[in-house]
Formats: sequence, C-alpha cells, structure tokens
Amino acid sequence: MNVCRRSMHLAAVALLLCFVSPPLGAQDAPGPYPELDGHRFSPTRTVGDPWIRTHVVSYLGLGQATDLLQPPIVIDGDTIPGLEGELLYATIDFEYQQRIVDWFAFRVGYAVDARLGTELGTLLARGVNTITGFEIGWLARVLESERDMLSLDFGVSNKSVTQVDIAGFVEDVIEGVEADIVRKSNTLRFSGGGRYAHAFSPLFGIIAVANLGVGESVRRDEDDEVFTQLGAQLDFDLASWRNIPLNVALGYLFDSYPEASQDVDGSISTGYLRVGYVARNDFTIGLQFSGSSVPLQGDDNRAKFGIVEFDLRYYF
Repeated sequence: MNVCRRSMHLAAVALLLCFVSPPLGAQDAPGPYPELDGHRFSPTRTVGDPWIRTHVVSYLGLGQATDLLQPPIVIDGDTIPGLEGELLYATIDFEYQQRIVDWFAFRVGYAVDARLGTELGTLLARGVNTITGFEIGWLARVLESERDMLSLDFGVSNKSVTQVDIAGFVEDVIEGVEADIVRKSNTLRFSGGGRYAHAFSPLFGIIAVANLGVGESVRRDEDDEVFTQLGAQLDFDLASWRNIPLNVALGYLFDSYPEASQDVDGSISTGYLRVGYVARNDFTIGLQFSGSSVPLQGDDNRAKFGIVEFDLRYYF
C-alpha cells in the first residue's frame, strides 16, 4: 500500500493548505438548506454537493436485477449449464457532516450493502455478498459567488467484503484443496476531487463532481488500482415555478472502480431520478429511482439493476 500512503500524505498537505487560506468570495453562512440565487438544490449521495452544512442523513434502498444468465459451473470436469435467475440488492447508509468553520466540514458515514441470488442459478453462481464499512471525509469550500460554489473533497474509506461462494466451495472440495465457503477481504481507498454547483435561475441548476483516487482491490491477487468518478446532476426547483414544495433531479455517475463484490468486473454506470419534498428549510425527504449497468464475471452481458432509495436529511 505504498501508493495509498503517498496519497494520504498528499491529502494531508492539501488539507493544511485549505486551513491557511480562506475561500475566495467567502460570505456569511445563509440558511441551512443548499441554495444559490433562490434555487434550492436536491441533495443526493450519488452526486455529492459542495455545501458546508451540518446535517445528518439516512438512506434505505432496495433493488433487483432480473433475467440474468449465469455462467456454466464446472465441477470435477463436468459442466453444469448456466441457469437464469435474479439478484436482490439492499442498502442502508448513514452519514453525519459537521461544519467546523464557515468554509470547512468533516463527515463520517457507515454503510451496509447486501446482494444475494433469489433463485437456484444465481444463488449457486453469485452466492451472497455483503459490504460493510466506514468512510471519513473533509469538504473545503474554495470559491463562492451568488450563483456558483466550488469545494474540494477528500475521503478515506475502509470496507469489509464478505462472499458466500457455494459453487467455489464445491469445486474446491472435489479438487481436494482447502475449501472456504465464506471468503473475506478488506479494501482501503483514498480519493480527492471537486464538487461544483451553479444556479442558472431559481428554477434550474446543475451539480458536477470529479474524483480521482487509489485503493486496494477487492480480489487479493490484484494490485492497487487508480480509479475515477465523474458525475453530473440537473436540478429543478418547482417551488420557484409554481409554488410546489418539490425539487426534481436527473443525474448520472460513472465509477471506473467501484467498491463492490468480488465478481464485479469493471466500471459501473448509474442514472437516476430523485423527487424531494422541501416544504421546510431544514428538512427534506426524497425518493430516488436508479438504474445501474454492472459487468459481472462470466457474463458477456452487463447486469441491469433497478434500485429504489428513500432518504431523510436534516440540516442543523
């Protein structure tokens, strides 16, 4: 993890530079809800926002991938043809962010993700996978104007990946090698980048993110990986248009090396639609519909996951 240690040193230097110089165009802190020039933005965890706000947020999500053709399973020289099946996905995520000064905040989060096959084919080929762990991060605003905001984002995550591999266990038993039905690995990742928001009008705004990082592979036989995350979100504040206390967000995120189970083999693309209720200035609830394209080992076609997430967010 020499690369990761060097990345951590660079992150520490960047944070020190943030402390010794105030952000350009710094203003007195406005109300708690993310807003620029009368436009209230829709906060999501998929594409993070640049606001330095104290808040707590929770996410609960369920998803499914259907009509998956599983790869053939070879046991003792005999090939079992692949079967069709489904995968079920669930996630619970909590995050707390504390504003330290007007332009700097610290956050900590904990997440539990689970994925399992719901039919014989997917249960044998994909097993049961869980990902649990913490993330800590720092957000430093470097530019603010009436319609624009830019912040630097630094994050460190430590996740534990557990896989119940039924097919692999049976193969190892037959071949007479050491067999483990439960396989575990840990992954440590460092990332840094920027978050930008712009309000074109009280009705319409955008959020964009770009991150670059380095981290351990989920598979122990692979080296550390450099990864990128690029995302953008179109934002509509209906309260400014027809006095409707809703905002709507359409977004996209590309993740070249996601924190996922061991059989995910490549980048993940996610598109989403979020509808949020914003009648209050310190509280929002939202419902997000996402679709993700996920490459799985042994499958020539990318799995298509449909996910529904419910979020609650309170600003202090």
